[in-house]
Parts: sequence; structure tokens; C-alpha cells
Amino acid sequence: MSRRPAQEPAIDAEHGGEIHPAFGVAVVTRRSGGGRSLFQSDLLHTETVSLSIREAVRSRDLNHDRVHPGRRLVEIEMSLAQWGSLVSSMGLGSGVSVTIRSTERDAIVPEIPHQPRTAENLREVREVTDRMYARVKEATAALREAIHAKKGVRATKEALGALESAVAHVGSNAQFAVDSLAEAGEQVVSQARADIEAHVLEVIRLTGAGPSIEAPAINALALPGPMTSGGEATDA
Repeated sequence: MSRRPAQEPAIDAEHGGEIHPAFGVAVVTRRSGGGRSLFQSDLLHTETVSLSIREAVRSRDLNHDRVHPGRRLVEIEMSLAQWGSLVSSMGLGSGVSVTIRSTERDAIVPEIPHQPRTAENLREVREVTDRMYARVKEATAALREAIHAKKGVRATKEALGALESAVAHVGSNAQFAVDSLAEAGEQVVSQARADIEAHVLEVIRLTGAGPSIEAPAINALALPGPMTSGGEATDA
């Protein structure tokens, strides 16, 4: 693997301080208010986590480096469940689904229509069951025809074998579709649980009431402080 070329920081004539193509700032905030549709999530979320990457300017003041965020390069938004998966699955799998909100090219990325993926799973289960039912019905009709038309032992055995094959495939194909639907349902439950726990913890934080149920899973995520619907961060 070849090494990247080194480049000295330059002075920003407009703001002062040093700039460099590799200088950046990552900002994580928690957003509250308004149901938002997110990629690969069946819920409308009122509690989400936003991660933005910005360019950075470094200045020197009072013997300390001060880093100031600059132009936003990209911003993504996640459900609390997606955020939990991101911080707990480092280096595992093929990544976590996120919703892109802003890029260098598109300052405002269009919203995603709310189209729950469980509906797609239900449609696929219906298609599988309809297809298997049609195959069994066709094989049954062929067997009935062979018997009533007295087509002989060979034709009857072939029709019976086709029916047995159709019935055997019903179980495995239907089970696969049902398992996929069950997995999608479990994901929705996990997303909803994370949102509910976060809402309960936020109510506890605001009211000062002691928690009646511990929720270590959400505490472990080290979620940032919530934001108002207008996008301003509040103190954690």
C-alpha cells in the first residue's frame, strides 16, 4: 500500500488559523421532535442520532490549539437502534444502514417516503403461498384426471409423484418466507424498544424522577444531548 503524500497546513486568509484537506471535525447530536422516516426502518422516529463531518480550522490562542468546525461535508441520521449497532459492531459485517441528510453536492437530500419494509415481506409471503397453493392444486387435478380417466398405473404414479413433490416444497419455501417475515418483525421491535427506552430516559432526565426500570443498553450508547425541533442542541 503506497503512502499518501504529505502536505503542510496552509493559513486561512479569511478566518486566520491553519487549514488542511485532512483537518476535520465529527459532530454527534441527538435530535428530538417530529416523526422522521429513516432508511431501513419501519418506524417514524421522534428520537434520532445525527452524525456530521465538517472541515476544520485550527487556530492557536493562549498556548492552546482551538479547532473550529467549518463547511459541512456530509451528515447522516440514524435511529437509536442503528446508532447502537454502529458503535457496537466495529469491524463486523458490511456496515449499518443510515439516512444521508446532506452532502457536498446536495445541501438538502430529499426525504424518504415512509414505506415499511414489513409490507414487502408480507407481499412475498403471499406470493410464495399463492404459488405453492397453485402448484399443489395443479398436481392434485392431474392426479384426479389420471385416476378418473384410467390412464394407467404409470401415469397415476407420475401424477402422485408430482403431487408429493409439490407438497414437500410447500413446507421449506413457506418456512423461509415466514422466517424472513419474523426476522423483519424482530428488527421493528428492536427499533421500537430503543426509541421507547430513550424517551423514558429523557423524561426521567427532565423531571428528575428516579428510574423504575434500568435501561443499561441505552445508557451504554453514550447518546449526545437532545436537540430541539429547530436543530439547536440542548445541554445534556
